Amino acid sequence: MENEERFKKLEEAILLMKDLVVRHEDRIDGHDKKLSDFYKAMEDSREDFNFKLNALIDAQLRNESDIEKLKEASESQLKRIENIENK
Repeated sequence: MENEERFKKLEEAILLMKDLVVRHEDRIDGHDKKLSDFYKAMEDSREDFNFKLNALIDAQLRNESDIEKLKEASESQLKRIENIENK
């Protein structure tokens, strides 16, 4: 009878371990899904940031070009005014 009890306890322990392993694997799968979603969101965010950064850089370059044109126009107008005053 003692061996039967041991085998029964051993079978119960094996079933318990199997149940624990299955639940553990389910939790790992859930964590993998969450991590996958997190990394996808990070990648989307990075792409959005890069798009906005490039748009900002383009706008800055256009602004610098426009400012340079305004400086040239201002200098040209200033020279005209000086020429008119000197006559």
